[in-house]
Amino acid sequence: MTKGQVSLEYLMTYGIAIAIVVIAVGALYSMGVFSPGSSTSVPPCTPCFGDFSYNAHTYDGTFLKLEIKNGPGKINNLSCTASSDSASANCSVGSGTGPVDVNPNDVVTINIPGSGSDVDTNISFIKEESDLNITRTETISGSYFSK
Repeated sequence: MTKGQVSLEYLMTYGIAIAIVVIAVGALYSMGVFSPGSSTSVPPCTPCFGDFSYNAHTYDGTFLKLEIKNGPGKINNLSCTASSDSASANCSVGSGTGPVDVNPNDVVTINIPGSGSDVDTNISFIKEESDLNITRTETISGSYFSK
């Protein structure tokens, strides 16, 4: 084998590998992987309140409506409070409001009042097979209280 042939095989091997990487990155870029767009939003809490998972959120000009999903266990007497000057937070599951019982995998909607400053939101509940009242706190950034 001559030096020229070895050099050419070396360049071809690495050249093909680099070309494959460039094509893969170009395909990912054309699918929009590197530009998230306006439909993607960062959740205000992850995980939400420790025992729940984030589901969705919207802001209607007065309240941030935060949906969190319960895990596999039942929760009793779930209630919400918020450190806001304008109004208090409330929790709802389906059509029930106030202290509510939450079944496994139910979605809880928390209406959090806010006007641009950070809001400390608390939820209190009792797990099904416990007598302990548990309180979880999340600070929701004021940036979520704008359209």
